[in-house]
Amino acid sequence: MSSGTLDQIAINYPGRVAVIEIHIDAAFPLFNTEANQRRYFYPAPYLYGSSWVYVTPWLWIDGTKRGRTTYATWQDSILSRMNRPSPFTCTMWGIYNQSAGNGTVYAKFRNDSIASITGRIRFVLTEDSIYYAGPNGDNWHNHVARDYLPDTGGTPVTIAPGDSVIVSRNFTIQSGWNANRCEIIAWIQSNVMLPDSTKEIWQGGMIKISQLTAIEEHISQKPLAMEPIPIPNPCVNNTKFIFKLGKKETYRISIFDVTGRKIREIKGYGSGEEQTVEWNLNSDSGQRVKSGVYFYRFITSNTEKSGKIVIR
Repeated sequence: MSSGTLDQIAINYPGRVAVIEIHIDAAFPLFNTEANQRRYFYPAPYLYGSSWVYVTPWLWIDGTKRGRTTYATWQDSILSRMNRPSPFTCTMWGIYNQSAGNGTVYAKFRNDSIASITGRIRFVLTEDSIYYAGPNGDNWHNHVARDYLPDTGGTPVTIAPGDSVIVSRNFTIQSGWNANRCEIIAWIQSNVMLPDSTKEIWQGGMIKISQLTAIEEHISQKPLAMEPIPIPNPCVNNTKFIFKLGKKETYRISIFDVTGRKIREIKGYGSGEEQTVEWNLNSDSGQRVKSGVYFYRFITSNTEKSGKIVIR
């Protein structure tokens, strides 16, 4: 068997999940040394006779030994993990110089909980839709780990309640990689090994290289100015999105509950100036939504941002 699967990360809003694929045999073209080392970050998951061993294929879910060796059992585990509320919101952006094949990616993690949280933030660059006829029968490979940025160690952080941290990483698209199929995944993970061998991944984000700002545009544009972060958050009566778009540029704000069901959609046009759009916490049917965790997507022709809203 040539491949395994590592670090399932539910990200930003229901319906998206990042599952990073690794290949463990150095004789095969999709092998990556850092990715192979990363699987030893967790204890050996599979009891073979009287010994715990590493096997493939294997779905790691926050590092737990309760992963699976057969693909047919993975869907239920992934769906269950995707809808679990998270104490963090993640926002990503960056710049990419296509001619040089390099750039910088940023990830902002905001602690929405009521306690300080200590962990590590990690980045990996992956490539999608790679054809390779592996000996285990897999021909198409997605989210294949190409490069950990800068390595698998990650950045240690402690984030107070309501505070946030921004971490940046430089990256390079190597010869032979298709930049249009590459994306960068960032996540924040606990340092603590729990009794069930879990090092919990609290939240993550994912952005395609093709979504990063061209370097020429970045000179006159502040990345944070395009972040339509809802304020206040947590909220009680309403929350507002503040942003600036070009005149007549369309935008759409979609709100989802924790099951992934869209409950509200707000559409409009940019004014060319800073503008504010309020959500009164009602659904499209006019009903006040219940307290809890909700997710939003803010989409324009050039921007897609997502995050979490907590209603008390």
